[in-house]
Amino acid sequence: MAGFDVDPVALRSAVNKLKDQREELTHLLEDAGRGLMIGELTAGDSVTKQAKTKFEQLAHGGDGSMVAAVRSLRDRLTQNIDAYEATLRQYESDDDAAASDAERLHHSS
Repeated sequence: MAGFDVDPVALRSAVNKLKDQREELTHLLEDAGRGLMIGELTAGDSVTKQAKTKFEQLAHGGDGSMVAAVRSLRDRLTQNIDAYEATLRQYESDDDAAASDAERLHHSS
């Protein structure tokens, strides 16, 4: 059966790095939720108010906002982490089964 090799140590290391990145994104989202507001635009005229509103929408608004992009990236990282961890679990299960089979063969000969 054709397959692929898994370097469990390298994969665990990569997963840990992805988790660190996800944690940084989570902190960024928390910081954004606490007040990523454009306070410097305080002239009070209508153009400045409109600009301030637009900047805040770009940061916090819907699908095209910075917050939405960071959240999407964090969600993709989580999906990749979950997939890599599932690969590790399968590899370890297969490796344990192969070791058990080898042990039985060794004792039966």
